[in-house]
Amino acid sequence: IQYLVSHWGTDVNSLGSYSYDAVAKAHDLYEKLRIPIDNLFFAGEATSMKYPGSVHGAFSTGIMAAEDCRMRVLERYGDLALLQPAIGEETNFSVPLLISRL
Repeated sequence: IQYLVSHWGTDVNSLGSYSYDAVAKAHDLYEKLRIPIDNLFFAGEATSMKYPGSVHGAFSTGIMAAEDCRMRVLERYGDLALLQPAIGEETNFSVPLLISRL
């Protein structure tokens, strides 16, 4: 499984920007932004209906995308024995959550 983590506070293209609700936006926009494309899953504050534009939204949609990915692997391969848990117990492969202010 491959993933991309962006460091938006130091990204020269965004320099710490975040999304915001546009006037007259579609009500189902957040759901549409979260729809996976094959094996590509989307998460982030821009995809959060409950907490848009916030760290809470980014974190919660990351959890949802990870669960969607887990379910896709389960559907495709029928077994999750090779995968390590992301929440619930520490393993040699898990990484602790670190939220920093940049």
